[in-house]
Amino acid sequence: MRYVSALLSVALLIGAGCANKSTTSQTTGGATTPAPAAAAGSGTATSGARAGGAAPAAQGGAGAQAAARMTPEQLDAAMKTVSSTNGALGMKLMSNDLPGAAKDAQTLASTFADVERFFAQANKQDAVMFAQQARMGASETAAAATAGDAMKAAAARGNMTATCKQCHGVYREGDAQTGYRIKAGVL
Repeated sequence: MRYVSALLSVALLIGAGCANKSTTSQTTGGATTPAPAAAAGSGTATSGARAGGAAPAAQGGAGAQAAARMTPEQLDAAMKTVSSTNGALGMKLMSNDLPGAAKDAQTLASTFADVERFFAQANKQDAVMFAQQARMGASETAAAATAGDAMKAAAARGNMTATCKQCHGVYREGDAQTGYRIKAGVL
């Protein structure tokens, strides 16, 4: 039990490293900050609406990707969703709220799909790979939580947050005081 508690504490600290204080240099006012209700409802079915167009499934072919093109501001909003949801996920795992943890992990998987789409549009294959790994980690966390395996869910979350840290090392700059943003020149 001590091991699980220590693992969850470390995972929570890592999650705090993915703080929701990210901003882009193009952020103006509160336009990029999603309302908590919108962030919680983010899923693949609504990703097209968040991107300013119809859902990709409603359109076909290359036109769907063009209509669902994500902006840096939308990536910033997705990262804030990831941060807050990952923090909530850690707390739910620590309190053994596995149904709530599964729901948060599913939200993360959907949001990482949006992050993957942004970097695919920017032709950044390494970032696409990071987003795919994070999405798989979130899905594994959800599956383990749904199965009632708190230890496996915590381990999968730890792997996911380690992937976040790797991507941030390449693509993010800034700090908690000045805010986080996409590194200049990487897109």
